[in-house]
Amino acid sequence: MLTVELLPASYGDAILVSYGSEDKPHRLLIDGGLSSTFPAVAKRLNSFEGRVDLLVVTHVDTDHIRGVVKLLNDDELAARIDGIWFNGFVHLERFKDLLGPIDGERLTARIVALGLPWNEGWPDPVQEGVGGPVVVTGKPPVMKLAGGATATVLSPTPEKLARLLSVWREVVEAAGLRPRVKGTEEAPVELVAADMLGGLTLADVAGFDTDDDGAEANGSSIAFVFEFEGKRVLFGADAHADALLGSLAQLAGADGKVRVDACKLPHHGSRANVTRKLIAALDCPLWLVSTNGKRFRHPDDEALARVVSGAPEGTVPRLVFNYRSERFLAFTEAFPPDRSAYAVDVPDKGAEGITVRLAD
Repeated sequence: MLTVELLPASYGDAILVSYGSEDKPHRLLIDGGLSSTFPAVAKRLNSFEGRVDLLVVTHVDTDHIRGVVKLLNDDELAARIDGIWFNGFVHLERFKDLLGPIDGERLTARIVALGLPWNEGWPDPVQEGVGGPVVVTGKPPVMKLAGGATATVLSPTPEKLARLLSVWREVVEAAGLRPRVKGTEEAPVELVAADMLGGLTLADVAGFDTDDDGAEANGSSIAFVFEFEGKRVLFGADAHADALLGSLAQLAGADGKVRVDACKLPHHGSRANVTRKLIAALDCPLWLVSTNGKRFRHPDDEALARVVSGAPEGTVPRLVFNYRSERFLAFTEAFPPDRSAYAVDVPDKGAEGITVRLAD
């Protein structure tokens, strides 16, 4: 059994992976969404009695980490977490000595207070009880997970972590791990293609020139391919396309592609992260989108068009959304699935979040 649940995390990520026995599955939680969406995450975690084998905090961005802080401050839920992957300041320091230690980040303090196994198994421990950075320094490392699963880590690289180090203070303030200061709020991103779709083809929209993501926090994202009993899922976090492509190139088959059964689109389907080259590097039938489209108005039309138009001839890619958002509706109205050779899965009307079953 293998399921991936895109929990209702507003414009963020909170993803629950369950695998193994139906009666006693292993579980992996990737990010925790916003503080405002934590009740939905907590409700799902409280709906079962088992443990969470690993909590992966992909990077320090509000829509991924604030819910994790709330989770670890809930003593009953925190006691059910068996381990955590998270690159804190102590890990960034390994790659560039720019700043003195910054103490007091709430997540780091809580991990230490709980005594959670932190980056356990990663080489070059940074201190007693804290493993080394979750990082790709050469060939993508393959880490063993509970229950016979593995995670092949694709991102970040040392260079991406070093770039985050120089802006760590402002990033953790913006994420709510320190008191917020003026000027840290991100501005909403305006759509480029939304008012231009009339008369354009999917190939036209996919071909729009767009800038690559340059955000330091996104570049530090932990992205990986999860594998269990032959099924593979790429969890892209908010990773930069160049980092993903560098790792994927080392895993590709003779056709230059990496086969996965599903891919959680990086950065909620941002055009700056979902590039044509990234789509071309993957052989994937199922594309997962985690966002309600609020604030940053993801997924972008260009990203979805690249997924659909980049599918091999004769195949029908499937887009899976965890919200019936305005962005989802706008794209499907401009390019109806039945006329554009793709399929769509969305929650029932009035529902939020969606579960994908990849193996029985």
